[in-house]
Amino acid sequence: MKTELLNEFYLLQQSMAPVNYDEVIEERVYMPVRKVNKKMTTWISERGHMLMSLDVKLNSSLKYLRKKYLNF
Repeated sequence: MKTELLNEFYLLQQSMAPVNYDEVIEERVYMPVRKVNKKMTTWISERGHMLMSLDVKLNSSLKYLRKKYLNF
């Protein structure tokens, strides 16, 4: 039993030897992180643009209301 486990372990090591670990890390770690980072930056950018357009609308509305109702 012990020799069979050692043989299995040896075969496992031999089968993993030609694997390029940089590619494995790139595929399993870096690519998902890049995807999440891109989604977050686009979401934050869209939210920022939305808030800036709301600010412009609010300022123009306030300017109109000041001219109409607050004549000094």
